[in-house]
Amino acid sequence: MGIKGKYPESTPLYATFLSIGAVAAIAAFVIVMNMNGDKLPAVSGGTQTTTTTTTQAEPQGYVPEDSLSVEMKDAAIELLGSNYEVLKLYFISGLAHKDEPYGNAPEDGYYTVDDSEYTSLAQLEELVDSTFVADQAKVIKENSLSYGPIYKERDGGELGIIENFTPMSYEISWDNPQFKIAPVSDEECVINVTLHNRADGAEVQLKGEMTKTEEGWRLKTILY
Repeated sequence: MGIKGKYPESTPLYATFLSIGAVAAIAAFVIVMNMNGDKLPAVSGGTQTTTTTTTQAEPQGYVPEDSLSVEMKDAAIELLGSNYEVLKLYFISGLAHKDEPYGNAPEDGYYTVDDSEYTSLAQLEELVDSTFVADQAKVIKENSLSYGPIYKERDGGELGIIENFTPMSYEISWDNPQFKIAPVSDEECVINVTLHNRADGAEVQLKGEMTKTEEGWRLKTILY
C-alpha cells in the first residue's frame, strides 16, 4: 500500500508494512479524535474528546464481547496518540538541543537535549516499549533512520540527540484523525486510519494492527 510521506524502503523499519487481509462483515467502530492541532495524548493518557459511532453491520464471523470491544477502542485511541508522539520524536521533528561550547561538534556525536518534558533516555524508551511490540520497538530505538540510535545517554547522564539528525519528509496531518477498529480475535485487531495531506487536504489511508501482549495492547508497526 502506497503511503504518502513514506521514507525510503531500503531502511529496516520500512522494508515491510502491514498487509492485512479483509475481515468479513464484522462490527467496526468509527472514532473521531479531536486532537487540538498536532498535540496528541501522551502515553500516560489523559482527557480526550471522542465521538464514537457503531456501524450497522450484520454480525458474522468474529464478534467480540461488548467489554472487549470497549477495551480495544480505548487501546486504539491510546496507541495512536503514542504512535504519533514517537513519530515526531524519532522521525519528523526530534528534540531541541544545546550547542556545544564555542560551537564545537560534540565529541561523542550527540548534542545534549534541551527539553522540559523529555530529560532521560529511559522516558523515551518507555514510551516506545509501551506502544510497539518488542521487535518494532527495538528497530525504533536502535536504528529508526538507518544511521544508529537517535537518542542516547551521554557520559554525564544527560539525554543526547544524534548530531546529524535529519528529519524525515512528512506531509501528512494528524489533526482530528478518524479510524475504525476491526476486531479479528480476542487478541488481534486491525486499525484503519484516515488522515489528510497537509498541502491539498486529500485523504490518506493507513492500516495497522494491534495485538494483546502480556503487558497490554501494542502496535505491530509504526503508522506513518
